[in-house]
Amino acid sequence: MSENLLQFIWLHRLYASQPALYTMDHEPLIVLHPGRWNTHAGPDFLEAKIKIGDTLWVGHVELHLKSSDWNKHLHAENASYSKLILHVVYEFDEDIVTFNHTIFPTLQLKHHIDPNLLLKYERLMIAKKFVACENSIRDVHSLTRQMQLSRMLTERLEMKTNHVKELLMKFRNSWQDVFYIQLARGFGLHINQDTFEQLALNTPLSIISKHKNNALQIEALLFGQAGFLYDYFDEVYPTVLQKEYEYLKSLHQLQPMEKHHWKFLRLRPANFPTIRIAEFAQLIIESNHLFSKVLEASSIKEIETLFNVTVSDYWLTHYNFQEKSIERTKSIGKTFVHAIIINVIIPALFTYGKLQGKEIYCEKALQLMEELPAEKNAIINEWNTIGIDAKNAADTQALLQLKKNYCDQKRCLECGIGYALMKSADDRA
Repeated sequence: MSENLLQFIWLHRLYASQPALYTMDHEPLIVLHPGRWNTHAGPDFLEAKIKIGDTLWVGHVELHLKSSDWNKHLHAENASYSKLILHVVYEFDEDIVTFNHTIFPTLQLKHHIDPNLLLKYERLMIAKKFVACENSIRDVHSLTRQMQLSRMLTERLEMKTNHVKELLMKFRNSWQDVFYIQLARGFGLHINQDTFEQLALNTPLSIISKHKNNALQIEALLFGQAGFLYDYFDEVYPTVLQKEYEYLKSLHQLQPMEKHHWKFLRLRPANFPTIRIAEFAQLIIESNHLFSKVLEASSIKEIETLFNVTVSDYWLTHYNFQEKSIERTKSIGKTFVHAIIINVIIPALFTYGKLQGKEIYCEKALQLMEELPAEKNAIINEWNTIGIDAKNAADTQALLQLKKNYCDQKRCLECGIGYALMKSADDRA
């Protein structure tokens, strides 16, 4: 038993009311409303409605595993706990003293909680599986599962839009600057996203815009700022980039990053940061008013067209500086564009719609998510293995959120699926 579980049981009334509930003073008690679960400082539940004897009480409720925890948590010294209407405990082991010596009733729930409920919770907490409920999740009604996934998708979108909002505050509501930085972050995928974002922050759009019509200078700026132009080169192209960057660095008083921040390990060559920087540079060179065009795009195909660029000639025969490879066309693939749509364009559209009061962009963001194919990665493969199939990117984004922020942290009590399993008659975990 944990205090979180006791609060969960109280909130959802997962205790037996037969035999009838009585306070420790033998007064009959009826819970009309458990109150609002308070996750901040103060009593655990606010504005509960309790009938004790013939009197209706409205106020706050505090829960503890043992009544003696009241003193251990120093509530006796805190005035905010002096006006409770009820103290709920799993086990009553001693009387308590309040801040101003007021007396309020105590309810012991120990003998009203089904041991099977505690067993289910224990099994979920100790399960060492991909997700704790993988043996029983398919038994949960599909509507319950879908409602939880809808909630997870909303939560994931909110997390991503919060980052957009922070950047908007930093750049005084300049959508062009924010989209440029978010786009850079997207090009870094998961492993280099923070480093790519830092590259964009260190290389402001205002500087990039001044050299946009000069492809050599754009590559020199980005590779130089990324720290890739501080080696000795015997090839012509990187040597030219190096010289150009030294001029631009002095002109704009730039400070480059250190190359060691970029990660190459376990990446396919097509995803090397050098190739992604080359593609990012070419996108900057070839596109005009990209954010405006994204807002106007009416389909995934239109957005894919906006990212139809190929790297400069040097990179056709290289994946890294000074390392020649077989000549191959390197362009931004459809799967990569879809990742950009999911992680950059959809959060930008959704945030733009919210802040501008234009619901059409929020709807477009959600529509794009539902039209995009399901993502493929190790986590989604595991979900598929236990029988939870994703139909589209909306499902995969929701499943990623559920796994990382709930399943991995054993937040089963905050999950609709976990609630359904705890409430069910089946005692499997």
